[in-house]
Amino acid sequence: MKIDRRTLALMIASLCGTCAVSQAQDDATLLSLVESSQSRSIDHALARSPSPSATVLASATGSLSDKETPSNSGNISDSSSDSSTDEQSAWSEEATSGSLVGYKSGSGRSTTPCESIPSASCGTTTSVDNSNCGSGTGWLDFDTLLWWGRGLTNAPLVTGGANTTDLPTNPLLGGSDNPVGTDLMFGLRADLGFWLDDCQNYGVGGRAWGILSDSQEKIITNGGNSTGIQFFNAANFGETTFLRVNNGNAIPPTTGTIGVLSDVDVFSGELYLRSRLLGDRVNRTDLLTGYTFLRLDSEYQLRANILPANVTTLDRFTAYNTFHGGHLGLANSMSSGRFGFSLSGKVALGNMESTTFGFGNATPAPPAPILGLFAQPSNVGRITRNNFTFIPEMNAKMRYRLGRADLGVGYSLVVLPDVAMAPSQIDQYIDAPFGAMSVSPHPKFNTEAYFLHGLDLGLSFRF
Repeated sequence: MKIDRRTLALMIASLCGTCAVSQAQDDATLLSLVESSQSRSIDHALARSPSPSATVLASATGSLSDKETPSNSGNISDSSSDSSTDEQSAWSEEATSGSLVGYKSGSGRSTTPCESIPSASCGTTTSVDNSNCGSGTGWLDFDTLLWWGRGLTNAPLVTGGANTTDLPTNPLLGGSDNPVGTDLMFGLRADLGFWLDDCQNYGVGGRAWGILSDSQEKIITNGGNSTGIQFFNAANFGETTFLRVNNGNAIPPTTGTIGVLSDVDVFSGELYLRSRLLGDRVNRTDLLTGYTFLRLDSEYQLRANILPANVTTLDRFTAYNTFHGGHLGLANSMSSGRFGFSLSGKVALGNMESTTFGFGNATPAPPAPILGLFAQPSNVGRITRNNFTFIPEMNAKMRYRLGRADLGVGYSLVVLPDVAMAPSQIDQYIDAPFGAMSVSPHPKFNTEAYFLHGLDLGLSFRF
């Protein structure tokens, strides 16, 4: 059965009055009806229309109004030809992409920076391509640590003289003027974690780091001049005296060396949970909580070798500190373009177990039960204490993004307020050096504040 143009227009107008012609499904239905009419003029009008809507049908039939006169029913309007090709392309891309917000580039992706727009499923209506935004299901951070420790000022003082006959009074190493343990230390730090939800509100992770000192013995010869180790003679009411290694007045003259070794090693590991408090997935502030383990070991060794008698004395003191506890802190991360900045701080609370140990040795063994100079039978052995303490930590880092990887440089500070360090366990008051049985030095157990700080050079990945 053949249907004239006016009847077709009235049927289509009736359909368009009861549906949302702006939807893509309605457009497809209307186009199907038009194709069934086998009208080339209508197809031509549809091809030239800027938008496949009811306007297309109006231009094809002349009018959608039921008041249209028969004289106009056969005319097809070509007003749509005034639209530019660019407008048609823009409308077409917007219709096919299904988005009515923002300008769309030729790839169909928003040009809005990815840092400011999270995923549509995470609380917004705009979805963007995050392939280069650094976000993902997890993170992996590596850092090379270039740190320094607080100098230890309680080590025995090694002194030197201007010639072979003068008493050695010039400080060379140790004491408050030349503390030990000030050399640069090297270490590594790794942090691995995963997000528990697509919106990155909750995550779990683990971090481990360690740092080692040089631990090489420093040999002091003072160029052949007099060299000594300072201590206090308790038998002479604290009068300062010296154990002289090089002494030109001795018959025969004595020569020799003094070796000092100071070593500090730190290891730490933690497991933590993080939850987002403020911001989006990129610019955010997180709450950190979890478990922390830390181990701080220190050693101080003093060795004196006297020739031609070939007598060697050795004093070694060690201290071990082991911490177990929980931590609480905040971590903030901000980004602008390829640059980013992160700042975190936390405090660990728990138990610190500290153990000290003294050891001495002399070769050849003297007739008296003497072990070393500062380590003698009156003070050698092991001492252990437990103490509740806290450990603050702060980290700051600048980052530069390279796709899903970041290059970073930062600064870290770790404070240990109450730990035992090896040089502080030495009692420098001696009543009978290399003589009969002594009652001094006494066993000591001292704690002090120690801190580590320095630069971090890192590489981060988001996967």
